[in-house]
Amino acid sequence: MDLITSSTMHTLKLGMDGLLARQQAVSSNIANVMTPGYQRQEVSFEGQLYEMMEDQKNKEYVKGLNSIKYNPQSISEVSPQRLTKEGYNILTPEQKAYLNSNSFSGFQPQILADTFNGGSKDGNNVELEKELMDLSKTGTQYTMLSNLERREYAKISEAIKGGQ
Repeated sequence: MDLITSSTMHTLKLGMDGLLARQQAVSSNIANVMTPGYQRQEVSFEGQLYEMMEDQKNKEYVKGLNSIKYNPQSISEVSPQRLTKEGYNILTPEQKAYLNSNSFSGFQPQILADTFNGGSKDGNNVELEKELMDLSKTGTQYTMLSNLERREYAKISEAIKGGQ
């Protein structure tokens, strides 16, 4: 990955996307607090994002193990047998394709219906206080991620300016 499309930037973007989906679900819950039969919604994405981050970390580790640091004088010195003896793995085309694939593709926050009936006679299970707390928490998390993203872009800007 290059400087701008680093796994950190991908992770921050997807985290913010997940929090946006959560904020929309909480807003919908608040808007329907008095709607009879409405079942509150929750958004789950942290587990999926964690798995994607672990997959990317594993790919980077394997890529590091398989990077060729050997600089032969001629191409004839490079042979699969020699590389294998020296501890390098020869990757199949499928393995190379996997290592070059984007771990962060396919991210989709899951919207789940909370079927717990909180005791309301009309079947609505939205608790306004809980939703307001969730809204505040989600906003704080989003602000934190946007600040981290701003810092990442500041690093890139600093590198472009040459540290001046």
